Amino acid sequence: MKSVAAVLATLCFCLVASLPAFSETSDPIIVVFYQEGCNSCDQLDQFLDPLLFEAPTSALVRYEISEPESQRLLEALSKAYKENPASYPVVFVGSKVFCGELSRGEEATISDIFERCLRYGCESPIARLPISQLRADLPRLALFLAVFLALTWLQLH
Repeated sequence: MKSVAAVLATLCFCLVASLPAFSETSDPIIVVFYQEGCNSCDQLDQFLDPLLFEAPTSALVRYEISEPESQRLLEALSKAYKENPASYPVVFVGSKVFCGELSRGEEATISDIFERCLRYGCESPIARLPISQLRADLPRLALFLAVFLALTWLQLH
């Protein structure tokens, strides 16, 4: 009986120790798709650089649209957001999508969403992709599997 308790204790310890690794993400708050030589994209950079000065480096990710991987990611995010961006840059932040040259109002909205996300946390645009949901559910699935295996082992012994 002592060996059963030791196995269960070890299993629970390993599971609890692995939970932070599963749940820790460095998904960005802002995802930007840009085109090389685009004036609006350069203006966006001038707006974002001071905004991101004290933010974590993982808060923003930029993708150059001429790269095939970037195109696939833009298509996936556009589908997840139910948007069809027509011009560059394309900015995903919070539940919003901004395309083309930004107005002052849009810049203020991006800034507000970003500050709120830094202060209180928010869902990354990347989390809207189907594989991200699996990663978010992984700790619960691991816990369920551990309990299931422990109960099965107890039944057999």
